[in-house]
This record gives sequence, C-alpha cells and structure tokens, in this order.
Amino acid sequence: MKRYDFFSTLLLCFFTLSLLSCSKREWKSDRPNVLFLMLDTLRADHLSGYGYERPTSPVLDAFANENLKAAFALTAAPWTPASVASMFTGLYPSSHRMMPPNDRDLAKQGLARLSDELTTLAERVKALGYTTAGVSPNPWITKQFGYTQGFDQFYFVEREPANKITESGREIIEAWEKKNLKDPFFLYLHFLDPHDPYTPPGEYATKFSGSLARSPFSYSPEMQEKINLYDGEISFLDHELGKFFDYLKAKKLYEDLVIVIVSDHGEQFMEHGDERHGYKLYNEEVHIPLLLKTGRPADKGRTINETVSTVDILPTILARLGAPAQEHLPGVSLLDDTALKARRGIMSEIRKKYDMKSVTDLPGNRLIMDVAFDEKNPDPMKSLEAWVAPRVLGLFDARNEYACMKPVQNRGIEAKLRGTFDELHTTALKALVAPVTSGEQIKDETLEQLKSLGYLQ
Repeated sequence: MKRYDFFSTLLLCFFTLSLLSCSKREWKSDRPNVLFLMLDTLRADHLSGYGYERPTSPVLDAFANENLKAAFALTAAPWTPASVASMFTGLYPSSHRMMPPNDRDLAKQGLARLSDELTTLAERVKALGYTTAGVSPNPWITKQFGYTQGFDQFYFVEREPANKITESGREIIEAWEKKNLKDPFFLYLHFLDPHDPYTPPGEYATKFSGSLARSPFSYSPEMQEKINLYDGEISFLDHELGKFFDYLKAKKLYEDLVIVIVSDHGEQFMEHGDERHGYKLYNEEVHIPLLLKTGRPADKGRTINETVSTVDILPTILARLGAPAQEHLPGVSLLDDTALKARRGIMSEIRKKYDMKSVTDLPGNRLIMDVAFDEKNPDPMKSLEAWVAPRVLGLFDARNEYACMKPVQNRGIEAKLRGTFDELHTTALKALVAPVTSGEQIKDETLEQLKSLGYLQ
C-alpha cells in the first residue's frame, strides 16, 4: 500500500469512528427520545399563547408556534391523581378508578394505588427498548400510589421549584451520557410551580399587579391578588423551561426530541363558587394546554381545533414511536386526523367534593351533569348495574361562551351529547379496573405533604 493511501485510509477510519462516537453521545436513533413535561395546575387561558392578556409564557408560546398545539384540550379529571392516571393509562377515571376520597379519615382506612393490572405509558415505552426515568415534587405522583410502574428510576423531590426539577432532569441525562447510554430514553418531569400556595420567587412575586381588563370573569380584590401571584408562578416556570430547552439544544438533543407539554388540570378562583381545583367541570378547571413536538414536518405550526382529551396522549406517543394501535383505549392519536374528526366527543369526571361528569363534542358544546354524592360511600359505582343516571346541570357553548355562565337551550344538542356520554361512560365502566386498596395506611408524612397542597383537609 502506498504511504498516502495508508494515511487516507487511517483518516477515513478516524472520521467514521468520530461520527459513531457522536452518534452514541447524542442518542441518534430511529426511535426518538421522549420528554414528557407535566405542568401541574396550569389552566390554558392564563397562557398568552391561548389568548391571555398578560405575557406570562413567551417560551411556551414560541414552542406552540413551532410545533403542534391543541387549541381545546380537556383533562379527563380536574385533579392530579385521577388526571395523571388517565394520561399514564389512556383510560378514563371510570375505568382506572384512581379517584381517591378527599377525606383524611377515609384515606387512612386504606391506601389506594393505581392497579398493577393496568399497563402504563412508561411500561409500554420500556417494552419498546426505552430507558425510563421520572421526577415528581407532587406527593400523589410517587411509588406509594402506584405511579412509578415502568420507570427504571423515579425520584420524589418534595415541593421543589422548576429550577430544581430541571436540574434533576439534567443530572439524569448526564448520568446516562456518562454510561454511554445506547437505548433511547423516556424522561418524565413534573412541575408544581403554579400549584397553591402561590409563592413565585424574587422578581416574579411582583411581576404582575392590578386587575385583568379582558377576562370573561369578574374577580374580587382578594382573588385578583392570588391571580397575580399565580401568573408570577407561570412566568417563572416558563423562564425555567426556556433555560432547559437551551440546555437540550447545547447537548444536541433538542432537534430529534419528541416533547409532550401538558397540564393535569386548571385552577378555580371562585369563578363557579370554589377555589383551587378538583371541584367542577367548567373551563377554568378542565381546559388545559397541550403542546407536542413530534419531529414530523406536517406538525410544525399546526393547530388542532377539535376538542381533544388527555386520554389521547398515550396513543399519540405510541403512534409516533411506531407502536401498534391500542384499539381498546378510548383515546385517539392526535397524529391521525381521520380518527380525530370521526369521534363524537370526550368525557371529563370528578368525584371529590362534588360528583360530576361531562361530555364535550368536537365543536365545544358541553353537557355537565351532577351525580348524587354519598359521603359515606367513597365508591358507590362498583359496576355498570349500580350506575344511577345523573341530573343535567346545564348545556354550554364552552368555546364561544368560555365562562360557561349562560346555559344553552337546545334539546337536539343535549340529546345528542347525552347519547355520546352514555356510550363513553358505559364503555368505561365495562373496562373498570379497581385500584388496589390494601390494609397499608398512608404515611403521616405523606398526609401532611398532601395537606400542604390543599388535599385531605
């Protein structure tokens, strides 16, 4: 071999090995890495990208403009344990049954956990060869309540703010990098910042003041002060997400990353007679942001205007990863426009202080119903046969009359929505999987943690 041929060959080999090394470090794969960002208690109408009058969310707004945005996504349940269970399983609460009693004494009688019979999103992606990890500052979303199924690593970091959650995310990624991780990863990060008590740090505590000028709701001075702090929390969270995205870009991970950004529920500021969340099924509690970075050119800058649900998240992620369709699940892939437009509506449920159910069609008409609540029996609906028909509270045009203060009188739409609800709810009850309830009691420490967030009073 001639001398220059030898060195040319050596140089080519070195260049090829360098490319392979970079490929390993950046996790290049035909299966993309997945980042799931849960923004606890973030109502959609307090993001500027969803029409809010304050500039609370420039990072999320830019993300929405560059990716896929669901304009009217509704949570399956307006409080954390039920809502996250629906996202993790793709099932409505009437199926997975993780609607724990919001009562300290009832909770202490037995620990309710997400059933091991259910297959979670983390378990599904793990079966596809993914390395999985999660971080949660919310005491509901822990191993104790069954939410860590399928995670190789899961860390509970009590009440930590957004900068600490992203720091944990960076530490996990860098630990994987040091191990020369070859498998794609699935990383779940749960943020608690907009949740009460509202304590935005530093300048964010005073960033917003005064009253809202264009809100469809009317607020007392006391509520407006809380809203100002709530908006400060959102602004801080948004800023920290921007820094985390910059980190991912610097690590050359961002471009090929599939990202889900969603909230588990909104927050009520006395719009319909209550504070916080987990009470009713009006927009301030059930309309949540849902943004997706899919990596598909067709989804760049695309907006889905039809009503969608958080039960759609699992089938959407699986579809993006090329996994088989989950025919038994109520949700549809948001990447399948035909399936999305073909369904009749979606359901939301709450059983906490009140017992309510709703069904919303694709244009946004919502029928809200009340079920007789029996405080002595935390779970009266053990079967389809035990189901008692609810009482209609009102029909609302939830898109055009966002405040849902003016019921619509339209028997045709009401009958159609009632038929859709009966179909969805009957199917959900037939798929009922009871949560695990053991003799084990919730730890006193956990009870105090939940109480600090307004639960189990």
